[in-house]
Amino acid sequence: MPSVPLDRDQQDAVAHRTGPCLVLAGPGSGKTRVIVERFLALDSEGVAASAQLVLTYTRKAAAEMRSRAEAAHGPFAGEPPLSNYHSFAGRVVRAWGWLAGISPAFRIADEAERWLHLEAVLASLRPRTLWNPVRPHDLVDSILDVIGKAKQELVTPERYAEWATAALAADDDPAARALLQRHEEIAAVYAALDERYLRCAVLDHDDTILRAEQLLREHDAPRHALCDSIEYVMVDEYQDTNYAQARLVETLVASHRNILVVADDDQAIYKFRGASLANLDRFSRTYPEHAKVVLSHNYRSTPAIVGAAGAVISVADPTSRIAKRLTAERAAGDAVELWEAPDERSEVLGVAAECRRLIESGTRAADIAWLFRRHADMRAAIGALREVSVPYQVQGGRGFFTQPEIKDLLALLSAAADPADTQALLRCLQLPSWTVSNRGRLALVQLCSDHDAPLPGLLGTVAASALDEQDAAGAARCVADVAALHAMTAREDVREIFYEALERSNFLGLLDQQSELARMQTGANLNKFGELLEAFADWSDDHRLATALRYLEVLRNSRNADELATIDAVDDGVMLLTAHSAKGLEWPVVILSGCVESRWPGRWTVSPSTLALPAALVPELPPDGDAVIDEERRLFYVALTRARDRLVLARARRYPRSFKDEVPSPFLGAVAGRGDAWLREVPAAAPLHPRPARASGGRSGERLSVGVSDIRVFKQCPRRFEYRHRYRLPVRDSLQSWYGTLMHTVLQNAAMRRNAGEVVDADRVAAIWNDAWVATRGPKGSHPELRELGEQQLRRYVEGSAWQHASVTAVEENFTLALDHADVHGRWDRLDSNGNGAVTVVDYKTGPPRDEERLRRDIQVRAYAVAVSRREHSDDVAVELHHLQTAEVTRVAFTREQLETSYRFLSVTAKDMAAAWRDGDFPPHPSAWNCTRCEYRTVCDEGRSTEQS
Repeated sequence: MPSVPLDRDQQDAVAHRTGPCLVLAGPGSGKTRVIVERFLALDSEGVAASAQLVLTYTRKAAAEMRSRAEAAHGPFAGEPPLSNYHSFAGRVVRAWGWLAGISPAFRIADEAERWLHLEAVLASLRPRTLWNPVRPHDLVDSILDVIGKAKQELVTPERYAEWATAALAADDDPAARALLQRHEEIAAVYAALDERYLRCAVLDHDDTILRAEQLLREHDAPRHALCDSIEYVMVDEYQDTNYAQARLVETLVASHRNILVVADDDQAIYKFRGASLANLDRFSRTYPEHAKVVLSHNYRSTPAIVGAAGAVISVADPTSRIAKRLTAERAAGDAVELWEAPDERSEVLGVAAECRRLIESGTRAADIAWLFRRHADMRAAIGALREVSVPYQVQGGRGFFTQPEIKDLLALLSAAADPADTQALLRCLQLPSWTVSNRGRLALVQLCSDHDAPLPGLLGTVAASALDEQDAAGAARCVADVAALHAMTAREDVREIFYEALERSNFLGLLDQQSELARMQTGANLNKFGELLEAFADWSDDHRLATALRYLEVLRNSRNADELATIDAVDDGVMLLTAHSAKGLEWPVVILSGCVESRWPGRWTVSPSTLALPAALVPELPPDGDAVIDEERRLFYVALTRARDRLVLARARRYPRSFKDEVPSPFLGAVAGRGDAWLREVPAAAPLHPRPARASGGRSGERLSVGVSDIRVFKQCPRRFEYRHRYRLPVRDSLQSWYGTLMHTVLQNAAMRRNAGEVVDADRVAAIWNDAWVATRGPKGSHPELRELGEQQLRRYVEGSAWQHASVTAVEENFTLALDHADVHGRWDRLDSNGNGAVTVVDYKTGPPRDEERLRRDIQVRAYAVAVSRREHSDDVAVELHHLQTAEVTRVAFTREQLETSYRFLSVTAKDMAAAWRDGDFPPHPSAWNCTRCEYRTVCDEGRSTEQS
């Protein structure tokens, strides 16, 4: 088994290698380049992009690789061959899940839905060792963890139950039998939960991997469609895969063994997600003939940084890592800095002052990253940056439900559910629509306390007359609006109440915020809140506000559902993020705070849990060693290796909860022991003084990426595009949108079945429709007539020539149209061929037919035609709109001149969009037609003035 270090020029050899290959790649050694170059080299040798598959763990990593590859290759046809595991597995299950009885309309359950489904199963089964009627929720999270781990290890409910039964029969020890009985009950709960998921048409993320692997292994059709067509598979960050993901990859390459994996066991930091270093050992056993390549040259960081990081990781338990040495290729740089401060305030103010100095001397704020072990550790740092007026941006992390706007919204909805909730009402009085002064709110608090009565009933009393006129008016408006919202709760869906609450509160004053960055984050958070309510409505038959508030409370308490909504990066904000979030990124300057033993590795008290997947069911056990300390050391190593030019490791002797001087992190000893680090004593900070307002940030110069519908919205009104794409304000989903999505899902499934050789006639499509109708949620309860209507339309459509005589070549295929100033993304419902090389884009429409000339000017139609023309390198293209309402077809054929004109139109529009995005200038185009139909008319001043005129 050859093992040689490669320099950058030699990496090209990897690109042309066939058969199994393991690439061990240290930080900054070019592992992403290895995969991208191999992908492009194979493509240049005639291996089509569609015959290759690149898998990564995260969407972000997949998008980065796809961007690099498309820069050289051009946009990919169909589904991008560079994807993350769950997206790829989801596509497999979406296309072929019907073979295993999975509804084509399945959705991914969020944390609250999983929790509530399990709660229902426990309440139904009431297992003796797991169910406590006094405290029925104590074990829900633990049981979900065990079931999730079982899925990651490909342990089915049946296998779990068989093991527990056999173990019980063979063990007479009372204590052991008590534990085994609990496992037997967990297996029964797992089986019941699995059956409930199928009945409700939901899966979780672990299900998608498990189901995809089963489908490919057990069914000929998907195996022939995928395994036989994908000739080369490449996997990034293989050390972060779990057993199920490793088996999925092995199944994909079983026939040809052309598998290349890139890994760095020193960066394995996702054990809490089920990742297992044992997969590297498994790879070596499964592919004994594999070539091993070591990328040991770091091109990112200075020798001092590489040396410090190497010193930290080299003293790890030798049984938990593969020994390797990383060599820096850059010229010498500054020494690594070790800062020590007397207390936390001094530490964070010292760092914040240094950030300000760097920015004033010409360093981009976004080139400075301040890293932390936990998201909660950022609070003091945020205060310090505000104090010295340094702009910042928090990337990732937790705390969604503690954001001010989310707390405001929850208070508003709580008050709507119960207008006597004085605490909720008092918080609402801070919102701009009903602003009551601090003095007025204090007076109202005292008033409620003195009379021991809720606020609404006291406002009109003599006792409330002490309020000034403005405060009294604001409080009265708030109470009246909350009463109106409360009246809606008796008859309206929670989503209607949510949007009404946003409108009455003027979107919680979002546009009154001075900071652009704050407006962006607030808008993204409100949009996420709306998505949570949509997820709730997808599975719950009870859409009342009270039920939704309980759902949100469950979600709020979930360990995995408190992630902040993501926003686009800005140029002038110091980056604040956790070490986990920093993986895969790099900056010129990295500052790592809190380098004390209580945080790195932390105060760990690990005790064996009685609710853990038994080791007998784990196919690949992890390597020996102290798993907790080893992973914390790797995480510290990852944080250090994010720095390119300068690395600062800061700590304080005392933190708010310190009882004595903190012990430095043991990981620092290796850095200090090198003798070349610069030690700095940070002076004590002055007492806290009032913090100035948070500075704003401008948008980064990243290439604009938009959807086809975004171009249409921008042409109608740039301001509407700003609300939709820049601030991501939540909007209501229409009945038409819900119905159209369900019809598209059924037709996608029907086309997949047809291409697999199944006869899809009127009866078959009707059966698919009815199965999907039963499985889906949404507003069907209020519109039961749509069930019959949808069946009639689908029957009529599949009986026509547009279905019966079609030669379907692709279904639900994504495309990217690369313009000079933006990438435009879309999805074709269907692609047909006429047998002579001509391609027709088919777009399903549930609305009434439109004439050909109007469609020829339609932006979506023109974008579809240009995209397919460029992909097929052909001018012989057409777009057909298949109107399901009438089964009519409108065909628009394009000449070469029309295609060129359409391309120029799209390019000019993209240029205007990019300029508006860069400058932050989105002028409104008000009109009676647009504004009265705009979903943002409440928050938009122009929209309101148009409505009033």
